[in-house]
Amino acid sequence: MDNILIVDDDKNMLEVLKFRLEEEGYRIATTTGAHDALKRVENELFDLAVVDLKLSGKEDGIELMRDLRRIAPEMPVIILTAYGTIETAVEAMKQGAYSYLTKPFDRRELLLQIKNGLEKSSLSREVRRLKALVGERYGFENIIGKSKKMQEVLEQVSRAAETDSNVFIYGESGTGKIL
Repeated sequence: MDNILIVDDDKNMLEVLKFRLEEEGYRIATTTGAHDALKRVENELFDLAVVDLKLSGKEDGIELMRDLRRIAPEMPVIILTAYGTIETAVEAMKQGAYSYLTKPFDRRELLLQIKNGLEKSSLSREVRRLKALVGERYGFENIIGKSKKMQEVLEQVSRAAETDSNVFIYGESGTGKIL
């Protein structure tokens, strides 16, 4: 079950969103302020956040989104606002918002954005897991050779790996070319 955080200073909006998303099978946590949202993300794993653009007082949804993404960089954030302008939408997207919706929003559109954002989040986690697995299995630390010449070869391989070039490796049978 996907875990979603909703941040909005309008308690009625929180209740409506919570009810609708729980109906769809999501686990929902709600809060009305940026400080509480940051604490929750520090202590819990959320797959996605829905954040109101204008929170109470001086709190700003885009600033909160940046702070949330520092804590959970791969968590998609959807910005909601009743004060939608092209400028704020562009700014939100530039700052890393996954999506931007204006209130009143279409329920189907919100659900589609959430579904797509959760899919992105899931794919990011899978890529991270696979990179770690590949690094663990094929990392240089698994190569036994410690000679100066072998260290020079590994340095060349590291530099070549960072490029998008073809590399031809040759040598006697049994020297470790496959590694």
